[in-house]
Amino acid sequence: MRKLTGVFLAFLALVVVVQVLLVRRQAGAPAQNPPEGKIVSLAPNLTGLLFRLGVGDRLAGVTNYCDDPPQAREITSIGDFLNPNFERISSLHPQLVLAESWSSSRSVQRLRQLGLVVREVPSPRSIAEIERLIVLVGEIVGASGEAHALIQEMEQRIEAVRQRGKAFARPPRVYLEIDLPTWTIGGPSFTSEAIELCGARNVFADLELGASQISAETVVQRDPEVIVSFVATRREIAGRPGWSGITAVREGRVIDDFDENLLSRANHRIVDGMEAFQTALLRAMGQDPPSGGPDGGED
Repeated sequence: MRKLTGVFLAFLALVVVVQVLLVRRQAGAPAQNPPEGKIVSLAPNLTGLLFRLGVGDRLAGVTNYCDDPPQAREITSIGDFLNPNFERISSLHPQLVLAESWSSSRSVQRLRQLGLVVREVPSPRSIAEIERLIVLVGEIVGASGEAHALIQEMEQRIEAVRQRGKAFARPPRVYLEIDLPTWTIGGPSFTSEAIELCGARNVFADLELGASQISAETVVQRDPEVIVSFVATRREIAGRPGWSGITAVREGRVIDDFDENLLSRANHRIVDGMEAFQTALLRAMGQDPPSGGPDGGED
């Protein structure tokens, strides 16, 4: 009887283990992530982060938009997250597909139906959430030590940015144009937070959405002192009806050559973006960056 009981308990334990593994697989967590397993990345910010964590050599596929670092362009393209080439992804035989969680996409469901292991990670809305993303990705790919070291470096640089921001007597009012016509960022976004950590004030921080389209008349009414546009030139902005009276236009504080990826991709390079933005902002306001300060954060 004791022998039968032992066999039954062993069998029951095996069943529990199998059930746990199946649940983890259905939830998108890999039952076992081989240290050198191939990865397909479905987002530019994740691709850049994987390189920074030292596992870029494991990437077998990336999206059309994965261009940072430059060597990412040499990796097989699988389309984009909303319209990936499922057959191509499957043919790469990845041990892991890494994706951001988007409720509007059914790509992850389809990839799992193909038998692929997919891990979805949250899409950050704050710098703290970017740091949590870095920790999570580090755990997924076996680079936790590198992830924690990276966050420590980021926090030191962010604090330096915060201190340099005190050079402004008061926060300059900034309008950031991310797309046409007059799309901008609201308060619940890591980009808005980054701008304010630099010592500036987002004139549309009161908007409840991370990104919103506002009217040209509203921009005029809020009278930003600095305009940063990812999509229009100084000449185009100055030629908009009614915009010639905006302080930023009148005083020549329109920045049209900023690398938008530095402030729009949710990974470690947000700090590069903050340093570069703060440098551009100080110069636009007629203040030289502190000696020895960052000059764009390229690395």
